[in-house]
Amino acid sequence: METWNISKKLKIELLKKSGNIEDNSRRILFILRNLGPQRFTNLVKYSNLSRSTVSKYLTFHRKNKNIEQRLITDKVTNKQYRSYVITDKGIEKLGEAPLKLKDEIFIVNELKENVKKLEDLINFYKKISVEDPFIIHIVRIVSKIGDNFFELQQDKDLYLSLFYIFYNSILGQGALARKYWHLDEKNTQKFAGYKIDLEQFCIIHKVSEEAINYLARVKLVKNEFGFYLIKREQDDFFFHEEDLLGTTTIRLIKDKLIDEIINLQEGIYDMIYDLDIMAEEIANQLKEMGLIWEAIQEQFQLLVLNLIIKNAIEMGFLDIEREKLMEGVAKSKKLSMSIEGKTLQEAILNSSKLELNFNILTLATRNE
Repeated sequence: METWNISKKLKIELLKKSGNIEDNSRRILFILRNLGPQRFTNLVKYSNLSRSTVSKYLTFHRKNKNIEQRLITDKVTNKQYRSYVITDKGIEKLGEAPLKLKDEIFIVNELKENVKKLEDLINFYKKISVEDPFIIHIVRIVSKIGDNFFELQQDKDLYLSLFYIFYNSILGQGALARKYWHLDEKNTQKFAGYKIDLEQFCIIHKVSEEAINYLARVKLVKNEFGFYLIKREQDDFFFHEEDLLGTTTIRLIKDKLIDEIINLQEGIYDMIYDLDIMAEEIANQLKEMGLIWEAIQEQFQLLVLNLIIKNAIEMGFLDIEREKLMEGVAKSKKLSMSIEGKTLQEAILNSSKLELNFNILTLATRNE
């Protein structure tokens, strides 16, 4: 095929980002990496570069073995086209340095404005003796949320809900792990343990459990805010799409799905892929990276499984490989292990409207 059948929304986002890449050489690699094999005419169209410029960089990349040409079969017309494909060396070349975007100055200025808006939040955390590195981490993530966050009522309940989320973050159990302190009646710091549940948190900070429960476990764990929540009995484990765990997880999922598209289109194999194994492999990678630990690995794997299916749908798998995806969903033994996974499985198999918050993972009990 000329391009992978990804969702229109994702394609627009990728093309917008590619247009902001200053280095034309890397722009070509970015398009091939994220939109798949391309004919010369499409590369000219998508890159917004002249034919001579595109030709120059294609020659350069072929000489350096960053790309190669292959015959790609269009399944609709059954015609073959000679297309450019990025190689493993090209993928490595693309990942050697961060992409420099033309709108970086705008991003920096926007970040400065958001930090100014967070002065009350920062002062509140300092008042309750939250450590500076912890405050910086919160501000860094929240400032990336942008306007959606500032539309919420900025008050003590919101600030403490955020603190509850970040204190119970998955990364917080590792790189951000620290002792939990609070001020007693005499304004003296007292050690309160290494991890506290919702009830203890509310007692220490004199805030209603209903407020924290709603903001931290319902309102903020939605796509527009980017927080994810895994519920396990009395414990909550959070991460954010913009933190190290979030960005790595999403990247691994998309890379896995891109590999599946290549394998299927090139006819490397023609068997039903096992979604459970895909999720297990990604969770294992994250554990080996030290981003999650063994006690939460199984639960995190269930969330990854849901996100694999979500991203597969967004990338057009229901259009290009519907039968394989449907069979993979039907054969999954792990989807039913979470409330959200069970709902997802039933909705896809029954072709019903999918209304599901993919940012939450709730373990199913035997009776559910």
